[in-house]
Amino acid sequence: MGRVVLNPSGVRGPSFNVTKDSEHCGLVKNSDRLVVGKNGAIKGAIVSIVQITQGKKFDKFPKPVLDQRKCEYVPHVQVLPVGTPFDIVNSDDILHNVHAYVGEQAARTVFNIAQPIKGQKTTINQSQLSRPGLLYLTCDAGHPWMTAYVLLTEHPYYAVTDEHGRFELANVPPGNYQVKMWKEGFRVIGTEVENEKVKKYHFEEPYEETRDVSIKANQKVDIEFQLVPRGQS
Repeated sequence: MGRVVLNPSGVRGPSFNVTKDSEHCGLVKNSDRLVVGKNGAIKGAIVSIVQITQGKKFDKFPKPVLDQRKCEYVPHVQVLPVGTPFDIVNSDDILHNVHAYVGEQAARTVFNIAQPIKGQKTTINQSQLSRPGLLYLTCDAGHPWMTAYVLLTEHPYYAVTDEHGRFELANVPPGNYQVKMWKEGFRVIGTEVENEKVKKYHFEEPYEETRDVSIKANQKVDIEFQLVPRGQS
């Protein structure tokens, strides 16, 4: 178990001017790439044990859902076992699309769906989710601030930090491990403009840190990762 915090805690993510569907989305959207709570708590970081080959199996859980709600993806980050189908839902009364790539460098498209109707649901099937790794999702329908991540993993020792920055990796067998923290970059480093409107935002590289941890039987280990924004150290 442990916590991910921002240092210094006063740093905030960017905001984006809405240039399409502002009557539904609002005039400005705050970035969900960096959500900071009390005492610098970071929500939405992924913490995992690297290359673990033993231990518990995946817990059973309801069918995952990615919602498009008020021109945001909800949840922003989720972790799923490889091959787990999930539903994509449009709760907005406007056109959205979900373009999923392998990794944030957009090396390969995994799926690209359009949902023009409120309440529309599309199931992403097992064959599209057969490889472990990070999927980067974005909207090509005029809402370039919309981004989300789905991590497909082969073992259950992954956690997404909550609004208190907390995470828990439970029932870890005794041994020596590497524990990794990952958080997407939040600073805008470039844009692509079309017809005087931003078509795409480019963000800085993700933040990653790895710790060596030794765990004994029935032992609880508390780890704190401190994310220092680039240019702040």
